[in-house]
Amino acid sequence: MITFSSVSKTYEDGTQAIRGLDFTIQAGELFVLIGPSGCGKTTTMKMINRLIEPTEGKILLHDREIHMFNVQELRWNIGYVLQQIALFPHMTIAENIALVPEMKKWKKKQISDRIDELLHMVGLNPATYRDRKPSELSGGQQQRVGVIRALAADPEVILMDEPFSALDPLSREQLQQDIRSLQQKIKKTIVFVTHDMDEAMAIGDRVCLMKNGETIQIDTPQNMILRPANDFVREFIGNRKSSWLTTVDVISETRSPHLLSIHEWEKGHISSTLPLYIVEEDGSLFGKIVEGSIVREYVPMIPNDMRLAQALPLFEQYQVEALPVVKGSKVIGILSYRTIVHYLAKEHEKEISGI
Repeated sequence: MITFSSVSKTYEDGTQAIRGLDFTIQAGELFVLIGPSGCGKTTTMKMINRLIEPTEGKILLHDREIHMFNVQELRWNIGYVLQQIALFPHMTIAENIALVPEMKKWKKKQISDRIDELLHMVGLNPATYRDRKPSELSGGQQQRVGVIRALAADPEVILMDEPFSALDPLSREQLQQDIRSLQQKIKKTIVFVTHDMDEAMAIGDRVCLMKNGETIQIDTPQNMILRPANDFVREFIGNRKSSWLTTVDVISETRSPHLLSIHEWEKGHISSTLPLYIVEEDGSLFGKIVEGSIVREYVPMIPNDMRLAQALPLFEQYQVEALPVVKGSKVIGILSYRTIVHYLAKEHEKEISGI
């Protein structure tokens, strides 16, 4: 989707901000750039929409070098969300959201429908918020409008430059959850810059940790916590190597006595007295066997990127000892009390032995 190939940036005074970046951001990925101040994360992001031009190397969008695009065309197809939000204070919320669609000559009804759709998407009732001015909204509500304004013209890529850093902790945590949920709905490619490691770990599909204009490690949050590439990564993450922050796909069992294929169920191969989940040929969940009968109405499931600390209360809530772990619509494993206890015991042994 977005490829950096030997990209460097040197300013006229000789300062080398970026040194030989080589990586690819996948379509539909929430990719987080993080690192200490001056590491080059914002420069890297701004090169994607040509607010900053690289000195060397190439940046490609869909295998096409970004310099091949008309600058206006490129930026129209890349949404941009800033820390400062930058809503126009004299305009209503609807007018703020409509800016880019109007410049792209969308029809009025199409724009109006899009405004309502986006406001609903972030939990703001259009009847209540369309005609309000930004000053009438809380900081968190303004930031939500800033996000959906970037989405208004349905761009392929969204750039987010420390968008939540000015908010209070509660609003910030809620918006982190919102952007993660929103990403799963809209499937846009999001490049997110932050200086906060907790935020990076909470929202990123992959995290790119930078230092002195170079990439130090690009990895999933759980791999970065569990398998840091070097001492710098380990120190930057700090004390976040907590077992409770591990995502459930690291812990879950792909083969489990709680899991049965639909063929096994049809042939009557049910020897277990444990709760059983039946999986279709395509990997989707068919149902759950309860007291010898199949239940298909509602079966609780755990998203694969949920943290262990968030998943554990679900066992008490649903009064079960095992739950299926899903990635999209596919069952990828089972998380049970037994696997959790086994995992925590192993991690405790590592702590004691100093591994």
